[in-house]
Amino acid sequence: MKKYSIARVLPALTLALGMACYTPVKAEVSGEDAGQFGSITVTKLARDGLAASQRGDWATALQKYARATRENVKAPELFYGLYQAASRAKDWNQAYSALETIFADDPAAKSHLQAEYGEALTGVGRYEEAIPILKKSLLTVDADSAFLSGKIAMMNAKIEKPGEKPNIDPKDYKFIDKDYVAPIPTREMVHSDDVRQDKSKFALSYENLFNYAEFIGICTYEGFEKDRGGDTTFFHPPIAIFHINTILKGPPLNPHMPVRFEFHDKTDTTIPKDWKFGPDKMPKKGEEFLIFVENAVPMRGAFETYHGSFGRQPATEENKNKIYQIQEAHRGQQ
Repeated sequence: MKKYSIARVLPALTLALGMACYTPVKAEVSGEDAGQFGSITVTKLARDGLAASQRGDWATALQKYARATRENVKAPELFYGLYQAASRAKDWNQAYSALETIFADDPAAKSHLQAEYGEALTGVGRYEEAIPILKKSLLTVDADSAFLSGKIAMMNAKIEKPGEKPNIDPKDYKFIDKDYVAPIPTREMVHSDDVRQDKSKFALSYENLFNYAEFIGICTYEGFEKDRGGDTTFFHPPIAIFHINTILKGPPLNPHMPVRFEFHDKTDTTIPKDWKFGPDKMPKKGEEFLIFVENAVPMRGAFETYHGSFGRQPATEENKNKIYQIQEAHRGQQ
């Protein structure tokens, strides 16, 4: 039995809605014992139906179950097999009839088989009746999905058991549907900022540093001057002066390089608590940095680094090797 999901209910609901508007829709077991049903004939037909369903021959399974249920033996379990085979064979008249018999024998089952009942009603063209049932089933389809598979598993167990072993423990049987399609896993929502190169934290990578920077250089920090436009603050940083030692990418710029010394990487612009500018916020003179300039043209008298502070990386051996590795991979493309 295919485990139902919302994805299974929606096609039937869509069809019912559309047509309502348009219309005035295990291994084979052998043996000659009477089995759990007290009838050699019923047991033989049920076992043949089970074997056919296990190999995916739903037309044969439908025929065998239909014959078994017509015998004068009380075996309500077999109507679950009949419904399963009929629905798989797309014989909706038989599927609908099997469900009606199940509900007559066990009225409580109807509340757990709303999706199946709505699909069967759709199959026989009773769209206006199907629509409210299918809509209702969307609210409980996940909770009810195990009901029918459990009934099928118990039916299979009863079919397989010989008559002299009447005890059946439901915990010993698990129904596995080889045609079951696993539901699509849920995924985390993606915030709009996560796909923006200028805002996304995912943009903070050395690959992007290399790709987006027009200029990359190993530079020595020489000092700073306060921003010429006013007070120096978290969002109004000073102009740092660097000396270009080695150019790794880009045009031959003047070795005297003014850089806007950002204090954030532009993905999180929250000001740290009690933050106040002072010389302690600047590097020590003589420290070397990898400087990644996004546009090799100064703006307002200073160069802008890629993603603010992220475009200013300590020139350690590890960081330099990261860039050398990427540079080697892109050799000939610069």
